[in-house]
Amino acid sequence: MKKITSVLLILTTIGISYCQVDVTEKSETIDQIWIDFYPHFYVSEEFEYYGDTGFRTNINNSNWYKITARPSVRYHIDKYWTLHGGVGFFYDFNKEVSNRFEIRPWEGIQLGWPRIINLLLKHYVRFEQRISYLTDDWSSSLALRLRYMLSCRWDIIKLSKNKFWFIPIYGEVFFPVGGEVKEFFRDRGRLGVGLGYNPSDIWRFSLHVAWQKTHTGIDNDYSVSDIFYQVKIRKYINVDKVKTLFDD
Repeated sequence: MKKITSVLLILTTIGISYCQVDVTEKSETIDQIWIDFYPHFYVSEEFEYYGDTGFRTNINNSNWYKITARPSVRYHIDKYWTLHGGVGFFYDFNKEVSNRFEIRPWEGIQLGWPRIINLLLKHYVRFEQRISYLTDDWSSSLALRLRYMLSCRWDIIKLSKNKFWFIPIYGEVFFPVGGEVKEFFRDRGRLGVGLGYNPSDIWRFSLHVAWQKTHTGIDNDYSVSDIFYQVKIRKYINVDKVKTLFDD
């Protein structure tokens, strides 16, 4: 239990360190709901197609919502390392500012280490190239961004080999590294926890509650602490080709 507590403290520290609220900023809280579907298609033990498609919106009002799609691939080098790549498509509908369409190629690498009791810590670094268009005049901008996520899954109730309840935990930070996208919302960090149920080797369901620090406004002069509630639904295809489902 002490080791599990240490993991939670590490994740909390990551979230707090990069989500500090500047006392000089104007601040507010916005609640959001995210719904995401993740299909996984295993070609072999090492290679899979996966991705997600989703919908996001504010709970407090209907001035913003987003639809997303991210087709991706993943290659399992060994039991520790995986390589990722894909392209994301995002469309923001805004009542206060121009709508935005974004194309986001990205590359990533993940390390699963160390294992503490029955928790496997996962370190995931992603490099994104954000090509953004404002739909009122289709002007474009380019920005580069790094993301780092530390996550783990704690299996709390094991009913059978492929049936169990679990708690996913993660912390993520965002680092702009070049260029600039004039966006209404700019993510800085996230910290989340959830409850999930794996009823079989084909389906997995989870509900997450996360806190997200965001800058908002044309000049990023507002600090927003988002609370978002996320539903994740996963569907696995050709799971007979693999020994272990690697994702959380």
